[in-house]
Amino acid sequence: MLSAARREWALILLLTLLVLLLPTRNSTSDAWYYAACVRHGHDLLLPHHLLYNAVGWLWLQLLGPLGPDALAALLALNALAYGGVLLGLRGILHQLGAPSALRLALLLLAGGSFGLLRFATENETYMLPLLLSVLASGSWLRYLRAGRAGALLAAGGWAAGACLLHQLHAWWWLGLLIGTLVYAPHRRAVRWFLAPALLIPLAYGLALAYWQLPLTPTALLRFALHDFVSGSAGAPASAAKALLLTVANLVRSFAQVHGSTLALVRRLPWLALVPLLGLVGVVWAWRRRSRSASAAGAESTAPPTLLRAAGRTHGLILLLHLGFAAWASGNAEFMVMLPVLLAVVLTARPRLYPQLPATPLLAAGAALLAWNLAFGLLPSHLLDYTNLAPLLRRVQQEPGTWFLLDNHNLALNRLHYLTGRDGQPNVLPAPALLAQQRHWRPAQLQAWLRAQQQAGRRLSTDALGGPQLLDRARLLQSNADAELLRGFHQQRRDSFPTFFGPRYLTDLR
Repeated sequence: MLSAARREWALILLLTLLVLLLPTRNSTSDAWYYAACVRHGHDLLLPHHLLYNAVGWLWLQLLGPLGPDALAALLALNALAYGGVLLGLRGILHQLGAPSALRLALLLLAGGSFGLLRFATENETYMLPLLLSVLASGSWLRYLRAGRAGALLAAGGWAAGACLLHQLHAWWWLGLLIGTLVYAPHRRAVRWFLAPALLIPLAYGLALAYWQLPLTPTALLRFALHDFVSGSAGAPASAAKALLLTVANLVRSFAQVHGSTLALVRRLPWLALVPLLGLVGVVWAWRRRSRSASAAGAESTAPPTLLRAAGRTHGLILLLHLGFAAWASGNAEFMVMLPVLLAVVLTARPRLYPQLPATPLLAAGAALLAWNLAFGLLPSHLLDYTNLAPLLRRVQQEPGTWFLLDNHNLALNRLHYLTGRDGQPNVLPAPALLAQQRHWRPAQLQAWLRAQQQAGRRLSTDALGGPQLLDRARLLQSNADAELLRGFHQQRRDSFPTFFGPRYLTDLR
């Protein structure tokens, strides 16, 4: 029989191996862009996540003798960071003194949640800063336990580093700062926590030199807040859509629910057994739970004052992150840390332990992991959702054709990764988005398209027909392409098979 510590280590190792072995083959447009920047060594300091590309570039240099593909190397880095997050969470749960069986269950629930699994298998910017924030919380708790200034300095340093990897983690940093103000036993504690934050303006100041911008307060502020000033970060959805997306993506932070889910079940009906068997397992575990064992394990070894500080501080951090995600139209990417924070908050409430028996929680964690493997990681690893490669070859072979593409950023960034050139003149957004970007009325868009035809340009689009899976983009943007192109003769000239059905390339005449 393995000891509690060995069971936890074994679980973390198993989950880390899973994400290392199951990287996505359907990377997002942002993931391709970051990989292109790292591969070709440019745009290494970007405002919203200042050091992410720079860290990726250093990682690629470290692996240089192995000659890895840049995207594959970055996917592996995020998978290893995921393992580090779980190790850091394990340390926090130990400091909070939860029973061993409950620790194991909470590690499985957090590690098996879709939010963490998704970004552990993708080259996005969310796993590395989460690792540093978890390390910051671990150091912060060690300070509260022992009162050593070095631990609080480390907490401030980790939290500042997380902000430099992604500005989103300013909320975690702010929560720890408020927790320090309220619960620190020393008067100078806030200064110790704040001191490493001086690295943030210093790093942004150095980034101004990298971009050959003047070192002035105005330039510094505009660069640091670039995504907000430019309008690329914000809340474009209506309040109703933002609420709907917040609820949906809060669920997706734990279990993958997407337009692809029903499509997968229709194509592979046996997948319906996964939730059914998971539910049976949870019910069985609940019926066989031992109330006496739960009660016996309900004592925490941590001081009540530490539990109160940890629970309230991390509850505040959870609310800050959730509120910001809701403001950003329910952005699922901004909720990746919620399962980790929830595990900390639950551990800091020992009165809940008898109501949270470990065996049913462990069964729920296993069922959650099975669901997310069946409907998330495995399909994303095994299936090609877009089959974009043949279309990209056409784009390169036909410079005289305007390609109005449904996901033009994905095409542009994959070409950027392949060629090292940022931009492809003949790739444009699909008609509805093109009109929106240029503030055109339908008649203006149609007149522009006619003018391109008269100038000898061939017009092709993949925005007509093909699979229509419901996702965040579909909810935020109505699919008006067919209506805008109603006056054009449409002739399909190619199709690209995907698991969810063929995508078509249609000429407009």
